[in-house]
Amino acid sequence: MRRPLLLASVAAILLPAAACSEGSPSGDGSGRPTVAAAFYPLQYLAQEVGGDAIDVVTLVPPGSEAHEYEPTPKQLTALADASLVLYLGNDFQPSLQKAIGTLPSSARKVDLLTSVPLLPFGQEIGQGSNEEDHGELDPHVWLSPANMRLMAAAVADALAELVPDQAAVIRGNATALEARLTALDAAMTAGLARCESPYLVTGHHAFGYLADQYGLTQVSIAGLSPAEEPSAATLEDVAAFAAEHDVTTIFFEENLPSDLSRTVADEIGASTAVLDTLESPSQAALDTGEDYDSLMRANLVVLREGLRCA
Repeated sequence: MRRPLLLASVAAILLPAAACSEGSPSGDGSGRPTVAAAFYPLQYLAQEVGGDAIDVVTLVPPGSEAHEYEPTPKQLTALADASLVLYLGNDFQPSLQKAIGTLPSSARKVDLLTSVPLLPFGQEIGQGSNEEDHGELDPHVWLSPANMRLMAAAVADALAELVPDQAAVIRGNATALEARLTALDAAMTAGLARCESPYLVTGHHAFGYLADQYGLTQVSIAGLSPAEEPSAATLEDVAAFAAEHDVTTIFFEENLPSDLSRTVADEIGASTAVLDTLESPSQAALDTGEDYDSLMRANLVVLREGLRCA
């Protein structure tokens, strides 16, 4: 019921600030333009591609859940003051997308979902009656290194236009990042090539692109949003499927409750393991130098053990 008031507040904060800051350099005195990244994977792309040519602010705090993120007034001001906004559309972050929608048409903003081929959210085990998710496109594109390469190129285009005198450096950074992502892709392809189980049973439908790229089949307990509450029938159906197909590990996601995955695991005598969606790594992980590449490689180790890969 408070949504109209929230949007009115968003507009009041964003519109005046955007009018003053459009195309202006960072307000921190560095002279560099500020890029607002919706959440960590886009922060990573901006920092790796932009380097010292830009400053980056990340809207979703470390260790938080990105889907249900509600921007604070301070973050709305940062969004309005940014020279460029990087985000994912398709209502992946509904409140943030509404806020971005109040920015003037002249504001620089890039929906990076437009730079990659999208997968539909398909019917899964026990989810035939869930009409809300069917027909939707899966927004979890960053969990595919191949998609990250495509998004890196799109970020490079946007940053080269934003800081044209640094375009050559930006293009060079993008090329180097794309090479690292290619190496990561190759490691994951090799690591997941020979697995006893191809079934990736997860708490919610976050790993569809990863599964698609590496020949796995994702079976999720909840749908595209981790806030969705699956029915008892869905839990029973997923447990029955997992037992029938000799699934020995049920995965749940970093920063999310594990109760659904543990319920299914307990039902069939399976173990559980944690996968990182990389939406918002903890501050401790970031402080120790973890990044997209290292966290995805850590996921690979967990997947290889859970899927019994040779």
